[in-house]
Amino acid sequence: MKKIIGRIKKQELLKEAYDSGVPELIAIFGRRRVGKTFLIRNYFKDHLQFQLVGIKDATLPVQLEQFSSTLGKASGNPKLYRIPEGWPEAFDQLSNFLTPKLMRERCVVFLDEFPWLNTPKSGFLQAFDHWWNSWANDQDNLVVIICGSAASWMIEHVVNNKGGLHNRITRKIRLLPFTLKETEAFLHSKQVNLARYQIVQIYMVVGGIPHYLKDIKKGESVAQAINRICFTKDGLLNGEFKNLYSSLFKDPTRHLSIVRVLAQNNSGLTRKNIIEKTTLSSGGTVTLIFDELIESGFVTPWKPNDKILKKSYINFPMNSPISTSNLWKKMLDLGRKYGKILA
Repeated sequence: MKKIIGRIKKQELLKEAYDSGVPELIAIFGRRRVGKTFLIRNYFKDHLQFQLVGIKDATLPVQLEQFSSTLGKASGNPKLYRIPEGWPEAFDQLSNFLTPKLMRERCVVFLDEFPWLNTPKSGFLQAFDHWWNSWANDQDNLVVIICGSAASWMIEHVVNNKGGLHNRITRKIRLLPFTLKETEAFLHSKQVNLARYQIVQIYMVVGGIPHYLKDIKKGESVAQAINRICFTKDGLLNGEFKNLYSSLFKDPTRHLSIVRVLAQNNSGLTRKNIIEKTTLSSGGTVTLIFDELIESGFVTPWKPNDKILKKSYINFPMNSPISTSNLWKKMLDLGRKYGKILA
């Protein structure tokens, strides 16, 4: 089992869920690359009885074939289960697989990239609703974890579900990027020993995203690491901007236009300003786009402390005055003065 860095509160929540002795349905969400799958697989390594990963843009037959193959491998006999004709049959097969195991021990089921399993007209979400309410919710030894990078979809269709899953989620976990302290611990675990001032510089470029931070190499200077990761042809972040948004949103064109406008203004912009600069139409669609960007952690809303200014602003998390704008400057100034950064 690989060591889990930080995430102390999240690990405590997972322990509480596992030790509760009652059926648990846990929803975990957060932007891609933030470490959701790593956390669940490593924390529950010895208790995962079944884990399925949705395939982006795959058809229903492909998803069901993947389900059948995964269930067969979990049972130790790849040919034990036939490919189900639909999700209701697939969940019946999963129940049959789990029943004898649940009589002996507490079992964890992990459905990763949950939104990708819900292909158009597949009936996946309805079938999952029915499976949970008609069978899984009565299994005291069962923990089901559903995970997705499309945070807004998870909140709308799972956490705030108005149908069969309404009020069925027992615990919610929003996994955020590492804090500076966790970033320092993560780099130290890789024998990358940088001064705190240098860690802040790295953090301001790649954020607290484990997938990006693990590409920092021992012995590299900050400048060398940033140049290699961001600006070389095969750099990890070369092309990541478009790929990341495309993986999260069906049509990221409007999301990207908002992000590009915000990138040109460090102080943030009001919703009205953004709509004017992007030529987007005001209405429900643009509201949904704002919500998706906010829930995915790419932008953050904030209100000035000045009571005279009652407008709400939207900006990148690092530039938001309520969270970091002055803090980053102060930390960098301290770093230059004393050669270190306070965590």
